[in-house]
Amino acid sequence: MFKINTEGQAFLYNLLVNSKFRIWRHILFIVSLAAISFNQTYVIFQPEIPALGIRLYWIALGNLASYLAVAYLNIYVLVPRYLMQKRYLTYTVMIFGTVLVLLWIQTIIEDTARIWLGQRAGNILEPVFILNYISSFATVTLCMLGGSITIVLKHWMTENNRVNQLERIHVQSEVEQLKAQVNPQLLFNVLNRTAVLAKSEPKEASGMLLELSQILRYQLYDCSRKAVLLKAEIDFLTNYLALEQVYSHRFQYMVSAEGEVHRIFVPPLLFLPFVQQAVIQIYSQPVFGSIDLNFHVNGNEIQFVCSFDNGNLLHPDDFSKIRQRLKLLYGNDYTLSVAKRTIMLKLKIQKP
Repeated sequence: MFKINTEGQAFLYNLLVNSKFRIWRHILFIVSLAAISFNQTYVIFQPEIPALGIRLYWIALGNLASYLAVAYLNIYVLVPRYLMQKRYLTYTVMIFGTVLVLLWIQTIIEDTARIWLGQRAGNILEPVFILNYISSFATVTLCMLGGSITIVLKHWMTENNRVNQLERIHVQSEVEQLKAQVNPQLLFNVLNRTAVLAKSEPKEASGMLLELSQILRYQLYDCSRKAVLLKAEIDFLTNYLALEQVYSHRFQYMVSAEGEVHRIFVPPLLFLPFVQQAVIQIYSQPVFGSIDLNFHVNGNEIQFVCSFDNGNLLHPDDFSKIRQRLKLLYGNDYTLSVAKRTIMLKLKIQKP
């Protein structure tokens, strides 16, 4: 019976993905290219090694520098800009062009070395030169594509791990999220107050129940989806603030929106923790306050600003959980800044 080597798999995964091993990945990569460059130089100029002397190392370093330039160009420019964006034809053309430039540079290096030896430069029209050029072109192209596949594999492993982590967190915290969507104490307070006001002020009681029904409807139906319209999220926050205001009479609020909020999708209840935190801070002081929410859609970015004028100052650690959710949902495509009584969140728009 075969036994799976999980330790070996974990080490390989960490070597490819973990940021702690990044420097070792680069060192291993550079050492491998150095071995290839020096071996290539040794094979080509083996009969002339005594005549070249220390110049042999300069030739090898020149080849190594050309390999490194092309390899890192592929890793940091061509793959993310073309291959990862599914522009396969453009990526193929760029790879072929880059390899041709690499071979041209290495041909110049070899011709320079032959001139040092008092020999004539190679003739590009000779059959041997053409066959060698074609062979080198195919070999280098395959190596470049192999490196690209490794990068794609790393990206896939990272993305797959992120999705799995998000699913685990979602399953583990589903009950807690349902409980925390709206403060349960608010629901009890609203129901108790409407019971008191039902006879004396039925209009106000009816308004409170209407706001409560809209909030619960959004939670039960819209929030079961992965993404909702930004306009629906804004309406939910407006109803939530209206309900808090009618119950407490402790603050006034204003919600404004600019841009195409009717066409943009966001994860449900993404902004609620910030608004709830603002309400909590307002309640912490015995003075009347105000809360302002502003949504602005500009191009491929959503900007959300939540500010209040009275209450305790905010601390960045108050949003550690929401930062974790933002990281899982948006990766590096978001910025969250907290300063005194203002919260600013910027998101890159994602497709539903």
